[in-house]
Amino acid sequence: MSNFEQEHNEICQYDYVRLALCDLNGMSRGQVIAGRYAAEYMDAGLDMCQDTLLLGPRTEVVPVFHEKNYNVGNMLIFPDPDTLRSIPWAPDGVKVAEVLCESRWKKDNSPQEACPRYAARQQLQRLGDLGFDLYSGHEIEFKLLDNNTMEPVFAGRDVYSNRVFNKHSKLLFHFDRHFQESKIDVERYYVEIGPGLFEAVTKPKYGIESPDMAFNLKEGLLEMADLEGFKITFMSQHSYDQMGLSTHFNFSLWNRCGESIFYDECSPDKLSTVAKQWIAGILKHSKALCAFANPTVNCYRNLGKSIYPSPIYWGIEDRYACIRAKNDGPSRTYLENRLPGGKSNLYLVVASTIAAGLDGVIKKMECPPPGKTEDVEYLPRSLAEALDELEKDEDLCNALGKELVTWFVKCKRDMEVAKYKLVETDEQRFAMETVAYF
Repeated sequence: MSNFEQEHNEICQYDYVRLALCDLNGMSRGQVIAGRYAAEYMDAGLDMCQDTLLLGPRTEVVPVFHEKNYNVGNMLIFPDPDTLRSIPWAPDGVKVAEVLCESRWKKDNSPQEACPRYAARQQLQRLGDLGFDLYSGHEIEFKLLDNNTMEPVFAGRDVYSNRVFNKHSKLLFHFDRHFQESKIDVERYYVEIGPGLFEAVTKPKYGIESPDMAFNLKEGLLEMADLEGFKITFMSQHSYDQMGLSTHFNFSLWNRCGESIFYDECSPDKLSTVAKQWIAGILKHSKALCAFANPTVNCYRNLGKSIYPSPIYWGIEDRYACIRAKNDGPSRTYLENRLPGGKSNLYLVVASTIAAGLDGVIKKMECPPPGKTEDVEYLPRSLAEALDELEKDEDLCNALGKELVTWFVKCKRDMEVAKYKLVETDEQRFAMETVAYF
């Protein structure tokens, strides 16, 4: 049996198949196809509005101007058959599958280069052309709330508390059983330092599988919480007096012989020259990277507080740094990008991290010593400032592509930054942020 026939036979086993596209805000958008008709959409793609990627956090419409667009016309989303997986939490015993998609222009079938998953794959391909493979995982913090009161399911800051975890383990284990059936591989769960706050740590994977899995995990948490009478949010700062949410990104590079590119046993700190060059690239572009890592106005309530980064530097096992290096031997040497907030689009975090790190490697940038210096610079303190920094960073913009950067900036500046300019009080502003991002 050919792969084509096998794919079609597998699709036909489901009652319904969801086609899912990640927009610029990290939201899953798509349509549900009756299983008996799904195979034809796997081959021919599915029509959706060409502006879908640009929709705002609450589906505000951002007009797109492009030489390949129609007048409020359609584009096509094409499924990646390798991402087919079941959705076991679908209610009433209905058999549902989902396939991740990327968007293309209808005029010439070329990719919409602002598609976040496409952008991540392009940067992974750049790594592959150099003989490198990215091995990465995500630390996904989420806040669990009672759906009736909208209050966190527990109070206090009992980080790592097994007793608190056990109290809510029936729900969390229910989540995980379904994740395992849906090819979502979570390695660890634990209680974080804040009311109702938990963390799920994904098992590291190579290439695009890692952000795919993290994207599916976040959507799965939202959907299952809805069905079980709870509410989950990834809003970076949900309350004035509580810890905010982050989504730290851990990664390392490996060659085709299975050897770590970041580890060097002869180096005093065990970090290779490539690792140091990569760090240098991240630090150089960190102000621009902040726009992708903290893509909402609400995210900037976290930066500079507690253990959230603000000064631009790196360190070994340093939780205050933008880049935290771990150097525990050849199989456990990796970098932790501590910039991303809870509402970051994980595909864009991966794409921008690779683009910045590769710039450091290709240009053989010199890495500063670890630790904060007297002349240290600081990350942007607002989304507006971060977007300005992104537009000024020509090297990063060229690496990621004009279309992605232009669309991302337009989406954020027109639909989010502009909305808050005339708001008079911070109380009003925070209330608006809660409506937009909660």
